[in-house]
Amino acid sequence: MENTQSSQSVAPGVVLPDADPMRPRPLAWDTYSDTMLADWYTLLSQDPEEDEVQRFLELHPAMIPGGSGDIGPGGHHGSDAGAVFRRPKLTGEGRTFEPDFMWVTRSSGLITPILIEIEKPSKRWFRKDGRPTSEFVEAHDQLNDWRSWFSRDGNQAIFRNSFLFLDDKYLNRPLEPQYVLIYGRESEFSFGGGHTNPDGVRYKRDQQRAKDESFMTFDALRPRFDHSNSMTLTMTARGPEVYAFSPLYGTSAFTGPEALVLGDPQAALDRSVMMTEERRNYLAKRWEYWRQSERHKRGNPNRMNFRQTGVE
Repeated sequence: MENTQSSQSVAPGVVLPDADPMRPRPLAWDTYSDTMLADWYTLLSQDPEEDEVQRFLELHPAMIPGGSGDIGPGGHHGSDAGAVFRRPKLTGEGRTFEPDFMWVTRSSGLITPILIEIEKPSKRWFRKDGRPTSEFVEAHDQLNDWRSWFSRDGNQAIFRNSFLFLDDKYLNRPLEPQYVLIYGRESEFSFGGGHTNPDGVRYKRDQQRAKDESFMTFDALRPRFDHSNSMTLTMTARGPEVYAFSPLYGTSAFTGPEALVLGDPQAALDRSVMMTEERRNYLAKRWEYWRQSERHKRGNPNRMNFRQTGVE
């Protein structure tokens, strides 16, 4: 598809997204949400292993909580590029840790990393006698490991240099990490779930949560519209790379900086699900268009540029 800007009368320095009504479109939100939830509950009904759940969520980042200020004290500006990291390594002083997922969200005065641990969904929170299971205790302790990592001298600087990859104006803002455990099924806290007092064990579970922690079951996950234009990243020795795009992902006049940093999107587009081939090809062309546009902009630093909002 040709760039529609070539046929528009546009003032110099005004950058417009493609508004061609015939451009390949993603699924409608309602269609995606309904289909994806059905697939999610089908997966949970099959007693999946943790790796199966991980793979599913990597392809559907709109399902992963934490990307838009929905967890913790800040983060309403979202994350760089709407991106969630898959299995990022926390390397520095002390042991190395690898959360299953991590958003790095921002607000005016705060950076809020959201570190997420998932487990096999069939694991139980409590034994029949109301004592925490060893699996729950071990999973919860991983959140303590991550908190300890951030408290070590020098690790926060390492984190900033590694994971704040687009906007350096946030480098000196305070870090306030949040820790999320996604564990078990909601049915355990209903009558018939194996406990004589399900409300009592739910209360006991919640009392074990620290102020910077969130607990949720896999049944609580829902696709969030404000995460729909997101992507999943892998942090490599060369820097971040796109692993997969949300099925509803769209480029915009603000895509250029991330396109320059993240490089060729083709492997990620091939991996992405619930997209037509026409849509994948369109996104690849628009990604490259915005990457070249950003290069041109940086080559003319004195020129004023005004970007118009809108997702392609």
